[in-house]
Amino acid sequence: MNIYFDIDGVLKGVDSPLADLVELVTYCLDNFPGHVYWLTTHCKGGANNAIYALRDIFDNELLDRMAAEIQPTDWGTLKTDAIDFSQPFCWLDDDLWQSERMVLEQHDALKNHIMMGWRDELAAKKALFCIKQIQKLSSDNQPAA
Repeated sequence: MNIYFDIDGVLKGVDSPLADLVELVTYCLDNFPGHVYWLTTHCKGGANNAIYALRDIFDNELLDRMAAEIQPTDWGTLKTDAIDFSQPFCWLDDDLWQSERMVLEQHDALKNHIMMGWRDELAAKKALFCIKQIQKLSSDNQPAA
């Protein structure tokens, strides 16, 4: 399963406690190696400034891990341009444009968008719960080997 992270309003400038944000990011890195992506304006058009944007939030050890393990995306007008709809995914963002919503609906994937309330102290905990639920549903729908 792919995980797509926005930064502003999701990991930065939010009321979720730092410990909850660390738990969320660490869970995603531990459970979805090679499938965690930046989907943010800090990573667009070939530039990857994601770690720079987070340097005053997370400790150097986690920043180094995120730099090594979270892959950049590039997208045009809509962030949905960067989503691989052939794979199960979760997209954590605090804003969803109507045109992006329509793309998600066309792919029957609106449920894969996790709306982050940047003033919600429980947002990171809720997001982690949602990711675990989507992960469970995705694994339940996989054919038996």
